[in-house]
Amino acid sequence: MLRIRRVTDSSPVQPMLRVEGRIVSDWVAVLERECQLAFEGKRRVALDLSAVTFIDRRGVAALKRLSADALELINCPEFIEELLR
Repeated sequence: MLRIRRVTDSSPVQPMLRVEGRIVSDWVAVLERECQLAFEGKRRVALDLSAVTFIDRRGVAALKRLSADALELINCPEFIEELLR
């Protein structure tokens, strides 16, 4: 299960999405779509990964692609940082 919430108390200049659960399989496309919607009209988007418990190979590839598109990963668990290297 994956939950993605827009954090309303974040900066209007840089929207933030909080991701919770597992970034796997079909949920990767949902995450990519939500990030693309958040990018509309914004130069940067923050993605809070503090509540992510698991990520598969497709999820890692998506985060690499998205972070190249002005996505800032924040509160990234150590295991995800290792996978992104």
